[in-house]
Amino acid sequence: MTTTEAESAARARVEDLIERMSRVDLQVVVVAPPDIERVAARDLARAAAVAAGRAILFDEAAVAAGEATLRAFARSGFSGTWAANDWSISIANARDRAAAAAAFEEAAMAAVVEDLVDEETLEVLRATVDELGRATGMPSPGSLSSLTARAGIAAGGPVQIVVLIGVFALVIFLWGVGGAASGILSLAFAVAVVAWLARRGARGSA
Repeated sequence: MTTTEAESAARARVEDLIERMSRVDLQVVVVAPPDIERVAARDLARAAAVAAGRAILFDEAAVAAGEATLRAFARSGFSGTWAANDWSISIANARDRAAAAAAFEEAAMAAVVEDLVDEETLEVLRATVDELGRATGMPSPGSLSSLTARAGIAAGGPVQIVVLIGVFALVIFLWGVGGAASGILSLAFAVAVVAWLARRGARGSA
């Protein structure tokens, strides 16, 4: 493989990574910022990229991955909650988002130097993104999907879902109109409805 072909293959790997990033749920897991081992792997990867004439691609890939991560957070900025609050917007603060961006930057670096460095370095660079990938599919805290899952309400039951949404819409309305007292009473009613739906679903599946 020529130098040009190798760089083209590296670029394709980066593009594939960024495309796959859209399928990773960044709202439900927190990862650590780079530690000494990861920083060392970054430095080794950059040195290998420079030696192979891929320094520009290396930097471009890292920047693109970091920006794509922040865009992913922005796209999923609201998932819908059951109590008209921001509980399910994200559990990640600014530091957590920076850590997630760093993780994808490292994965992009690995894509650039996949054919230039040893497997151990690649594993270090990819490990955090792999952790994020394994967490994909977890429901966001406070989301309707999370609540119905805990209540044992089948996602395929449209009548139950409509009733549930209607009940919590009423909770939101009463909380806004009547204040905390009305909100607490209506919330208690909503919990009772959820329990009834759960029992109904359990009988239906028996």
